[in-house]
Amino acid sequence: MKKIALLFSLFFLLAGCSSISKTEAEKMVIEKHSNHLGTAKIISTEKEKDGYYIQWENTENKEKGTSKVSPDGEITIISAEIE
Repeated sequence: MKKIALLFSLFFLLAGCSSISKTEAEKMVIEKHSNHLGTAKIISTEKEKDGYYIQWENTENKEKGTSKVSPDGEITIISAEIE
C-alpha cells in the first residue's frame, strides 16, 4: 500500500512540474515577440485547460497577435498581423 501511495505522490509531483505560471507564460511571449525594433506588451491573458491564451502587441514594429502557451511551455501563434 505504501508503494502505491508513493507512486501517486511521485506522479502528482511530476505532473505539477510540467505546468508554468501566468507570469512565466507572459514573459515567454514578450521574449518571443520582442526584437531590435521594439518590445512586446501584454494586452490580456486568459487561462484555459490547454494553456494560457495571451494577446500581445509590439507598437514599435506595428505587430500584434494572440499566442497560446501550453503547460509545458510550448508557444503557438494563434493569430498575428502587421499593420
